[in-house]
Amino acid sequence: MSRPDTQPLTPDAPESYLGATATVAAGMLITAAPVVFHLASQSIAIALCVLISVILTYVRSASVPVALIIAYLFQNLFVAMVSPAIVDNEQLNTIRAYNFLMTATVWLVITAGYWIDRGSLDRRVRVATDVTTGVLVLIGLYFVLGVLSHAESAVTYLRNIAAPFLLFQICLITAYRSPIEFTKPLVIVAALATGYGFLELFAQEQLLRLVNGDVYVSLRVRQEYESGVWLRQLQETGYVMRSYLDSLTIDFLNTPLLPDTNIKLYRLLGPNFHSISFAYALAILAMILGGTGRWWWPLLVLPPLLVIGSKGALIALFLVMTFLVLVASLGVLRNITWYLATITAYAIAAIVIGLRAGDYHVIGFIGGLRGFLANPLGRGIGAGGNLSLSVATYDWSRSQQLGHTDLALESAVGVLFYQMGIAGLIALGVLLWIAFILWRQFRLTGDRMALVAALGMLAVMVNGMFQEEALFAPLAMGLMCTFAGVVLGSTYRLSPIHARPGAELRPVVAARL
Repeated sequence: MSRPDTQPLTPDAPESYLGATATVAAGMLITAAPVVFHLASQSIAIALCVLISVILTYVRSASVPVALIIAYLFQNLFVAMVSPAIVDNEQLNTIRAYNFLMTATVWLVITAGYWIDRGSLDRRVRVATDVTTGVLVLIGLYFVLGVLSHAESAVTYLRNIAAPFLLFQICLITAYRSPIEFTKPLVIVAALATGYGFLELFAQEQLLRLVNGDVYVSLRVRQEYESGVWLRQLQETGYVMRSYLDSLTIDFLNTPLLPDTNIKLYRLLGPNFHSISFAYALAILAMILGGTGRWWWPLLVLPPLLVIGSKGALIALFLVMTFLVLVASLGVLRNITWYLATITAYAIAAIVIGLRAGDYHVIGFIGGLRGFLANPLGRGIGAGGNLSLSVATYDWSRSQQLGHTDLALESAVGVLFYQMGIAGLIALGVLLWIAFILWRQFRLTGDRMALVAALGMLAVMVNGMFQEEALFAPLAMGLMCTFAGVVLGSTYRLSPIHARPGAELRPVVAARL
């Protein structure tokens, strides 16, 4: 079999960097407007967010994927700027929900058009959309079950679990219908995010004061203070929390595997004001730009990634870039089995080491598995998980002695099993299926973007065993699904199966996994 063409299929609409800057600026404006208007009236802000999202979808659909990435990456920066006017945590949580409202509105408009005109679309687009719609239906059913007893956490987990599938459908359909503006705006977004990370790296306290981030973080930690978490930490460890900055202190890489060097770091928050999500955003943006030939970008983001200390994001970046070089550049290990064996070995090693060390993420994953075995049908979305109302005062010492938690914590996979049972396994299976489709597209076309998307999705899925953020943060699996939708939609638009008789049969030999 001849080696496929290694030239990537570009998903982009023709656009200069000046036009890309305008696209990013428009995304910033769309993101900031509802946050600012929220201070005057929540009803006006909601109406404005919906209206802007509808206009964006109809008038500038090519900008939708980048606008959504901007909303999730930079919205909380705008929230921080207005945080002196925020009175309590309830208002803070409400004002941070506009990016998901934007996502839901865009999704409703785009999928409404899909169902109206479904018959004219490529069969592969229909299959991918229908399958992921089935997952969203399952999520909705388990949300109804969970909201009856865990209303607040059920709403939060509904947003986190559904977001990757919503983003995938939005970008798949949008990229299929017309060329989109993606790579050049993404370079600008990545540069802004990375630049913010370096500013925070060298002048964190000054930067936080400049953007009112100190007020924002103080609001976030107030809930922990009022629930008694800080007092309990003082009683157990003797550590005194003096200010919001102390809540950001971590050991280097935050792991017991390294010798005790007493190196204390202030974790970077990023413009989204969440360390782990920011780490995944930097890592995934670096993967994508590395796949476009900008090989130096992964090296550029290493300093902020090391200070944040997210081992999952670092490992995912290392795995993807290593296999990207081996598979796409050197032409070796081109069977997906090699990559699956590598990430499986990584997962097994992490579980074994984590159990010996009493790692919270591993024992939380074991707790989710035990909960699944006890009730394979699930308990409803909102039961258990880090965002449940009881996690702040959970007795971790007891769980470390037992080797498991009583409910799923610290593990997205464990939480999915615990909340959705077998349906959670189906949701994970669909993500795996999308990754295999992307790998098959790489084998057929040589498109490195498809390879990066496949490798990245699988790496983030494995990390979901040990981090809730890996699957539930929109800047982790959500960002990967956004990219996957762009790649597949663009590929299907550029190579429609109905355009060449018999084209469906051509991949049979080349698409071996």
